[in-house]
Amino acid sequence: MRIFGNIWNQFKEYLVLVLLLLASVLFISSSDHPSVRNLKTTTFGTFAFVSSFFSDILHTSGLKSENEKLRKQNAELMLEINKLREFGIENVELKNLLSVRDTTAYQLIPAKIISKSFSADQTTFTLNKGRDEGIKAGMAVITGEGLVGIIERSSEDFSLIRTLKHLNFRVVVKDQRSRFQGILHWTGSQLIISNLPKTSEVKLGDRIITSELSSLIGQPFPIGIVKKIINPDEGYFNNVLIKPFVEIEKVENVFIVATIPHKIKNSIELNFYNSSK
Repeated sequence: MRIFGNIWNQFKEYLVLVLLLLASVLFISSSDHPSVRNLKTTTFGTFAFVSSFFSDILHTSGLKSENEKLRKQNAELMLEINKLREFGIENVELKNLLSVRDTTAYQLIPAKIISKSFSADQTTFTLNKGRDEGIKAGMAVITGEGLVGIIERSSEDFSLIRTLKHLNFRVVVKDQRSRFQGILHWTGSQLIISNLPKTSEVKLGDRIITSELSSLIGQPFPIGIVKKIINPDEGYFNNVLIKPFVEIEKVENVFIVATIPHKIKNSIELNFYNSSK
């Protein structure tokens, strides 16, 4: 009892105030007087407004935090998906390269393109393999689809490719079906076989490959297909537009054919070969 007496002596004012407030609330809730009803309405309206205000603040803060987390997760997923796509594309490309390596008797050296230089008249690539790997000027560079270009020069660790899309690239090619031959070159916008006689049996869709008569290549590598025969009704010669099998701009992994033709026969190709040494 002494404990309750001490509590009463110390907090009696507060206890009395609480009891009076409770009694007031009880009397107000049970009263039907018009002024009391107005007070109830005002009180409850104010309480609802304050509750709603703080609830909106807390809810908005929670939504902002949740949105930020979702945006972060979305960015992370985008990066992961992009990485998986890159792995998938590279996997397909490498599988094609491996299938070429498994089905050919040529000695092939795998390499990766580490830089590209594009312009209208000349496209060149740099490889991560050089003289230390046995790479020499004049070696052909291919993918699973066909010819990419020729090694122009090499250092100890790197090599430079002169691609099909280079004004100074010339190579003897032939129609795989009809066996007619001509010189393939890049005009700055198109891959063309120039000055084929009108008697040449070249048709749209024919496969074009490098010729065994080529002193620069000397081996049958796929180039592309005949896309268009230019000026078929004029003059004595045709120009043939070729669509290459290899999408030069997209290539990332290649094989270097580790052989070089022993004899240089064609003067047009000789100019290229000598300039690449």
